[in-house]
Amino acid sequence: MRFAIGGYAHETNTFGTILVTEELLKKKKQVGERIIKNATGVHSNVGGMIDECAARNIELVPTVLVGLNPSGPTVRKAFEQCRDQLVDALWTAHCEKPMDAILLNLHGAGVAEGYHDLEGELLRAIREKLGNEIPIGVELDLHGNITQEMLDMVDVAVGYKCYPHVDGYECGRKMVGLLVDRIKSGVPVGKALIKLPWHSAPAFGVTLAGPAHDVQQFMLNLEKEEETLFDATFFHGFPYADIVPSGVGVVTMAATQADAERHARTIAEYAWSRRKDFITPTHSAAEAMDLAEAAEAPVVVNESSDNPGGGAPGDGTHLLREMLKRDLPGTVYGHIYDPEVTAQAVAAGVGARIDCFLGAKSDNLHGTPVELKGAYVKTISDGRFIRKNPMGAGAMVNMGPTVLLEVGNVGIIVSGNRSQNLDDGPFCIVGIDWRDMRILALKSSQHFKGWWVGKAKTIIACDSPGIHGADLNTFEYKNLNKNYFPFADAEWK
Repeated sequence: MRFAIGGYAHETNTFGTILVTEELLKKKKQVGERIIKNATGVHSNVGGMIDECAARNIELVPTVLVGLNPSGPTVRKAFEQCRDQLVDALWTAHCEKPMDAILLNLHGAGVAEGYHDLEGELLRAIREKLGNEIPIGVELDLHGNITQEMLDMVDVAVGYKCYPHVDGYECGRKMVGLLVDRIKSGVPVGKALIKLPWHSAPAFGVTLAGPAHDVQQFMLNLEKEEETLFDATFFHGFPYADIVPSGVGVVTMAATQADAERHARTIAEYAWSRRKDFITPTHSAAEAMDLAEAAEAPVVVNESSDNPGGGAPGDGTHLLREMLKRDLPGTVYGHIYDPEVTAQAVAAGVGARIDCFLGAKSDNLHGTPVELKGAYVKTISDGRFIRKNPMGAGAMVNMGPTVLLEVGNVGIIVSGNRSQNLDDGPFCIVGIDWRDMRILALKSSQHFKGWWVGKAKTIIACDSPGIHGADLNTFEYKNLNKNYFPFADAEWK
């Protein structure tokens, strides 16, 4: 068999001010063999696809793959150029020697200027050029805002089951396996999507415990019990994409269409019955620090509302300002994005003291710049390390030039590139052993738990103002349906 592989994966926060431009796409776009080289040996969705194809002796033809950090929408021209390049690469590969299938790494919550359903548009363009006969398998993020249009244009769709997304590799392998089974049998896979009138904030969706865990286990148990159910995904949706398709959904792959619809309804009914359990109390920066002071160390305080992994700028100062105010021994903020301050510290050198205004340069929502006087430049790093978190373990992380500033008792890690903190890498590269610290702050919603759970004695969520905040009532929506729960007491049957 001969499969093509490519895709366009971007979680889009339409409230974000950082757009995906042509210049950024040129940096992030992988073409040809680079796709295989970068993902081989990495515990990721594409790594899983590659390994499953190798195990089945499938010839894999890499085309064009874009994997972007979450941010604001893609500029229309940039997306259209990338879309056309992917379609042309798939067509060229197919003309050289017919493809047996196409594997695509997508997200499900992508938005470009003029395209509220980025994935649907990408699939439409592929089908228009290559026709409907070539099977297409896609892997999707648990936070996808899945549409019927997406599902209609693919043969197999598999989404992550876990949040943190530590199962991308396994889902990649499963998707390839289901697609091969479909090709060999010649029988189409039954597919169903049920959209629920429900928006769920990522801060409430961790599958390690709580209601999201219960829904996940209900779904996985059903897969084990029902031979006709091949795969099921409970999509949490992504409410920071202000588009009509936003919302929770259930997707099933089954032996027949009737089976798929029946299983999807069973899962949807259980999930819907638990919707109110997803809403839990959140903490301001001051409340989070109060709890941290009284908790067993080491304590991790995660500023979910300024999560770069959900499109936030990563330069918010609400929690940092509170930490500096308290000036507690054994505290470190790791990390805040500010290339200007990073460059200033690098130029000054280790051992120097600098005056600067740190953070909050992207917008006013995430705070105001913190004035630092005589901040001590403790460490300078190139910002590179190998990820340990099961979500993408083995991948190279590049935070850009990264420095450790010391202000009183507080250490502040400042990076030149925007990134989510997933493990202890940002601390290690500046010489900090997290086990020696009392309170460690980081910017992430749930993904960090894939590594930190079992290491930190206490984890406390901070929901300061930000575009990844838990309270959806603070957002000014224009397109998202506010007749859904939790905005309204919605009904679904």
